[in-house]
Amino acid sequence: MNFIRKITNSDVLKHIVDLPKELQNQDVEIIILPIGEPSPFKQSIPPSPTARGALKQYANLDLIQFEQGAWEKGVQEKHEHR
Repeated sequence: MNFIRKITNSDVLKHIVDLPKELQNQDVEIIILPIGEPSPFKQSIPPSPTARGALKQYANLDLIQFEQGAWEKGVQEKHEHR
């Protein structure tokens, strides 16, 4: 049976596994063993939340037409008196 054994700092695992505080920021041993059949208990990884589209429900469709060039216009109005 093939396997992988590696010793590394637990910080590399923080985005993969929720580690208890006792194991954080220290060297740990990682052992990867194959399982014969796919596990019916396998947890799917939920998608990570993003800000993209989070405020879409508050969009005012009547104002979208004015968004193009709004930043440039605002900067010009703010600094044109110089």
